[in-house]
Amino acid sequence: MKFKYWVALGCVTLQTGLLKAQLFYNSGANVAVSSGGVLYVDGAVENAAGLFSNAGHTTVKGYFRNGSLATGGNSAGEYIVYGDWENNDVFTADQSNVRLSGNTQLITGSQITSFHDLTLETLNAVKTQTLDANVNHLLALNDCELATGDFKMSVTNPASAAISLGNGFVSSTGVGRLVRAANSTDAYLFPTGWNDNGILYRPVDIKPSATDAQTFAVRMNYGDASGEGYDVNTKAGNVTGVNTKYFHYIKQIGSTTPADLTLYYNASADGVWNSIGRWQNIPEWQDLMQTSLISGTPLSGVTRTLWTDNGQEPHVLINSKELEHVFNFPNVFNPGSSNTENATFHIINNTHLVTLQDLKIFNRWGEPVFDSQRDGKDNWDGNYFGKLQPMGNYVYTASVKVNATGEVKAVSGNLSLLW
Repeated sequence: MKFKYWVALGCVTLQTGLLKAQLFYNSGANVAVSSGGVLYVDGAVENAAGLFSNAGHTTVKGYFRNGSLATGGNSAGEYIVYGDWENNDVFTADQSNVRLSGNTQLITGSQITSFHDLTLETLNAVKTQTLDANVNHLLALNDCELATGDFKMSVTNPASAAISLGNGFVSSTGVGRLVRAANSTDAYLFPTGWNDNGILYRPVDIKPSATDAQTFAVRMNYGDASGEGYDVNTKAGNVTGVNTKYFHYIKQIGSTTPADLTLYYNASADGVWNSIGRWQNIPEWQDLMQTSLISGTPLSGVTRTLWTDNGQEPHVLINSKELEHVFNFPNVFNPGSSNTENATFHIINNTHLVTLQDLKIFNRWGEPVFDSQRDGKDNWDGNYFGKLQPMGNYVYTASVKVNATGEVKAVSGNLSLLW
């Protein structure tokens, strides 16, 4: 028989057996489900005040709302919840496992929940965050969608096996992220995806090159990157195509150690890609280069070896081609030319694969008549302190950074000033 169970004061301890109720409401008692004990609530649990200590097995067919102190009973208690998980005060997980077993559930409340183990259950169910949450041991997605929305799900356990899944995935309709701690050279899976009348599972792998303690944050954005301000038609000269179906935001925190970065795709649905692009510098989509291909079914991948974070998070699958000439400098210019391209001395960098770091020009006596850092511009108009310099031969030196690798090249040459 179903009935309401009210706890107003005192202490209630469940050691073994089954207690059925439509509502379990605690307004100040110390409620303890001992190890091996079973509490079954055919409705909701509201821990409005007092202590709810669960070292046994608590099944809640409705929502679980904590407004005071709830724990895992200093043990490996198990919460099986079919409604929303709502934490408004202090939840101390201990070694507990929270199993979210409903079809559509919220991880919500006014206070961040730090789970020990979080297990998502029920085929094709969606668990939606309305605030940040942490998992300190194991996150089991199984066959569910974890919808982070605008919030972070942080897995603080640095073991590469801290996330398990069947066909589950993590989505982010807003600025949410899946965040993972790392401290090994294992490959860390970020099982990102989307459900748009069918699951689009497009994960990311990050494999650090050293055992530094660090954190990575990944978000998949479904749709053309142009919609978030990263125009797919604005790209370096060697980039021939940009994936318009999805892209990822990828960030490294706490370390500058390089890592191997792999983006996955389904060739039959997404097309075939040969490299990874990052929105950077100009800004534009630029080829990260140093990539290798992984063939597989249904997913193939592109890996950028020794990837480093430069603060630019948008990454996308691209197709690129090799260019014979990345950049050069003219050997003559005329400040009086009506063609603006010929009126100054500057780097010719139409493919934007490099960035000019420094440019100096010297006259025949070795005097620096132009210094890009001193003069605050990257091109010389032939003047020195407002006076047009004599026609003749000059020498230039420059430092040029290769955007894809960060390598800085020193170049020099001769030029002629005409007027």
